Amino acid sequence: MPTATLRIRRLNPDASPQPYWQDFQVEWGQGDAVLAALHAIQESQDGSLAYRYSCRGAICGSCAMRINGQAALACKTQLARLDTTKPIVLEPLLNSPVIKDLVVDQGPFFASLCSVMPWLDPGGRDPREPYTLDGLMGRNDRDQFQRSTDCIMCQSCFSDCPKRGQAPRFIGPAACLAAFKRIHHPQTPDATERLRQVCGPGGIFDCDRHANCVKVCPKDCRPMRAIVFLQRQAKEAGVAPE
Repeated sequence: MPTATLRIRRLNPDASPQPYWQDFQVEWGQGDAVLAALHAIQESQDGSLAYRYSCRGAICGSCAMRINGQAALACKTQLARLDTTKPIVLEPLLNSPVIKDLVVDQGPFFASLCSVMPWLDPGGRDPREPYTLDGLMGRNDRDQFQRSTDCIMCQSCFSDCPKRGQAPRFIGPAACLAAFKRIHHPQTPDATERLRQVCGPGGIFDCDRHANCVKVCPKDCRPMRAIVFLQRQAKEAGVAPE
């Protein structure tokens, strides 16, 4: 069987505050993903290796990490599609404190999501009442709304957003995407007010349009597109900052 070298950035705060690199050799076969290689390392070489995973099917988003310098899902990234003649570099996600090895603190990410109040507030309406998107928005907005519902909150876009790294007040692409979904939901009675709230400091107009969020999203949710649509809508509604 072919072999691959996984070069993993490790950190154990209980032992030392300094991260270090460690190489592991693993055998792999057709159909094996990076996650399978991590399982092999943990089971037969180093049981202390820490990483997150759950569904193994690109549904939960738990196993997101940086693979060769870009955020990706370990369960979805096939070893056969990587250059195994060179070390495969695995690092924890950016823009979040590292707990151990490839596991990061998700607190900042979920705090940014909560800041846009992504939950549905029907405003006294019966949430069980049927609704339709037809006639409520244009084709492009409707397409983006459907894409926003596919977000698995894997944190990849939050990690690789340069603006978030430069200015932590920026809520990040995933939160903007969640805001788009709620603002455009037919059962949201206060859409304009919610739009106004994401136009303030750290909101949609802080985006520099690097488009990294589009490149790394495993579900093609296109967060930057949602941000551009919200910016346009805010200007039309007269709630954009001057």
